Amino acid sequence: MNMFVVIQQMLVLLVMMLIGYIVFRIKWLDANACGKMSKIVVNVLNPCLMINGVLGKAVNLKGDMLFQTLVLVVVYYGALILLSIPVASILRVKKKHYNLYRLMLIFSNVGFMGIPVVTSIYGKEAMLLIAFYNLGYNLLLYTYGIYLASTGGGSEEKPGEKTGTAKGAGWKKLLNLGVASCVISILIFLSGVTMPDSICTFFDYVGNAAVPLSMILIGASVAQGGKKEFFLDRKMYVFMAIKMLAIPVAAALLMRLLPWPAMVEGVFILMLAMPVGSIVVMLAAESGADEIECTKGSILTTLLSVLTIPIVSVFLAF
Repeated sequence: MNMFVVIQQMLVLLVMMLIGYIVFRIKWLDANACGKMSKIVVNVLNPCLMINGVLGKAVNLKGDMLFQTLVLVVVYYGALILLSIPVASILRVKKKHYNLYRLMLIFSNVGFMGIPVVTSIYGKEAMLLIAFYNLGYNLLLYTYGIYLASTGGGSEEKPGEKTGTAKGAGWKKLLNLGVASCVISILIFLSGVTMPDSICTFFDYVGNAAVPLSMILIGASVAQGGKKEFFLDRKMYVFMAIKMLAIPVAAALLMRLLPWPAMVEGVFILMLAMPVGSIVVMLAAESGADEIECTKGSILTTLLSVLTIPIVSVFLAF
């Protein structure tokens, strides 16, 4: 596989996004419908796709690949948490946006966007690896993510000063279908249990609907939230260059020093190249922070990812 194959895959996903953009603009979809469909994707389709990736003959991974993935998941989130501090400082963002930029750097769209992109490049065999990243994502989002959002309120507070409205670390939110599907996928793989064909067919049919519907909803969100002034923020472009090019390319060059499987390294690098997660916007809104800044980051990085992901793919080992 080479860059041209990745470009072809991204163009396919772009067309799906374009469909979502168009159907929203012609009012076949509205904000209310998109919200309800998003819940279906997050709570039904993506979990089914996750489980489908480890059913039947979809997975052929060695134990050391899982260990390597676990190591990289820890490195992934640990590095982003550490890097978010100097990046937000270098950009000299407003004090009220300091922790929001950290939030946007750490929490990428590893589910909604990551699943279709990675599976289109590496196939369903990569689903188990994605499960570990999504599990770590959920564990951090509803703990450290809520903390960052709640300390990024609407006033000109100092970085780290708590002004938001979120209460607690949100431990109850960890009990959701996304986390459950990640755990189930891992358990199915480790147990080696074989499911009946009817069950495999069910998860295959339902799970495969996640990719096109996810991209259609992303396109609809661009149509819904995109504003002309969003494209005039130079600071956001610097942020995107760091997040979606500098960090993943630097990681790709460092990963060449490790004799690890190409898919393990590739999933790690592609996850670093993902755009800002849309859930960051909702988290900021619920916490009383400036969700407009997060909306801008989510939309612009999603649009730019169509160009940056193929560029990053040049540095992948296939």
